[in-house]
Amino acid sequence: MTSQIPASSPAAIEATGVSKHFGGVHALKDVSIRIDSGTCHAIVGANGAGKSTLMKVLAGLYSPNEGQVLVSGQPLSGGTVASKAAGIALVHQELSLCPDLTVAENICVGTTPTKHGLVDRKAMRSIAAALCARLGVNIDPDTLVGQLPTTLQQFVEIAKALRLDPQILILDEPTASLTPQETDQLLELLESLRNQGVTIVYISHRLREIFELCSRATVLRDGRLVEHLDLAETTTDRLVESMVGQKLLDQEQHEREEKTNSFGEVVLSVDNLWAPGVFGTSLEVRAGEVLGLGGLMGSGRSELVRAILGLEPRSRGSVTLRYDGHRRTISSYRSAVRSGVAFVPEDRRTEGVLLARSVRENLALPSLTALSRFGQIRTKALKKMATGLAGEVNLRPANTSATVKLLSGGNQQKVAFGRWLPTNPRLFVLDEPTAGVDVGAKAEIHELVRNLTAKGTAVIVVSSDLEELLSLSDRIAVLRDGTITGELSATEADQQAIVRLGTHHDTTHQRKEAAHV
Repeated sequence: MTSQIPASSPAAIEATGVSKHFGGVHALKDVSIRIDSGTCHAIVGANGAGKSTLMKVLAGLYSPNEGQVLVSGQPLSGGTVASKAAGIALVHQELSLCPDLTVAENICVGTTPTKHGLVDRKAMRSIAAALCARLGVNIDPDTLVGQLPTTLQQFVEIAKALRLDPQILILDEPTASLTPQETDQLLELLESLRNQGVTIVYISHRLREIFELCSRATVLRDGRLVEHLDLAETTTDRLVESMVGQKLLDQEQHEREEKTNSFGEVVLSVDNLWAPGVFGTSLEVRAGEVLGLGGLMGSGRSELVRAILGLEPRSRGSVTLRYDGHRRTISSYRSAVRSGVAFVPEDRRTEGVLLARSVRENLALPSLTALSRFGQIRTKALKKMATGLAGEVNLRPANTSATVKLLSGGNQQKVAFGRWLPTNPRLFVLDEPTAGVDVGAKAEIHELVRNLTAKGTAVIVVSSDLEELLSLSDRIAVLRDGTITGELSATEADQQAIVRLGTHHDTTHQRKEAAHV
């Protein structure tokens, strides 16, 4: 299945013997790759494989410690200035936008149009409007980027790259925050660009996109090259096996079939909860149970969990936690945490982890009191706890002194998850727990959830991934317009049933009532 690219074929970009390390962390080790002009080439690999680092090396953002990168046969050196001159544009996994600048200003950064020596704002707005229209989105060019939802910010990031009229377009997880419809729009645009001769280098954990868009894939594992594959001759199972180093058995389905569904007492009770975007919602979760929250984008799933946790103001209703014969009322996020609630938010980079801090410091955050004596953190205890947690969540590499921003998205999510484990939570709430995470890390996070429920922890999972909801959940509550339209047991639930409940229900009367609260 592995094939070699003929040396005589034209190469848009080629890396030979590339290695890159950050201190003691070796992100890439002797990687070689050759990408044909006018093709779409995927870079795939499990969590921590080095995909994002390779992208930044190919884009000229990182200089390799060893090896070289050639663009159209010429060495790439000189950083971003040289890469732009070579026709390379990169769409980052982490948005590189300025929140206090407008959409138009962000798109035209570094390429600002001028007239008579002054910024031509009319031309700038026209350029931004045309690029957004090309992407199929309607965004006011004068809107501050910080006021846009993450989905639209992603489109601004892509428009910013297209502004450079690149010959080589590198995209790192561009659809992680997009809806299925928006994803299809982007894939159509990329196919059009490819047909116009643009070379596309593509990272995505969504393998459907890889097979739909790309002709070849390069597989990385632990920073090393595994193989190059012709996707027309490759199955999904074969690709996954190459990525994770072993066959990914259907363990999730097997465990669901063996599950006894013998849950414990009701741990969480939510009664008639009203909050911004939430209208009269009630639910319960039992010890050892996973309650999945499904629904379309904007259905109120994230708003509901944030209201439950006290992160959003409530106008009516109650939230109660019960265990060990005690009853605790959740009135604020602080009271939720003190009562035994853990939370992994949707946006891990702004709310889930401290990017500038070490893995060790992040893992310690909920346990600072337990790790302190006389106001001082016990260093040995901190190191011991962090090392144990890194092993428990299978952090790769297990370097707890590394800065979190240097980790892959999957490893960052493991840090956001793992830091709560020492608190022995009674309720664990996860909002989009595997967004932007590869298949290997996704399976590992699912296993961590199952370990929690085996210990009797109640779990709420919000996910836009219907397969994930069906795999993890013992029961699924579907929301639309801020209210639960129905519940499905594990035996009743399928994708059609979830979509049906998420699209066919009239909650107008409840929204009207909310206006008078």
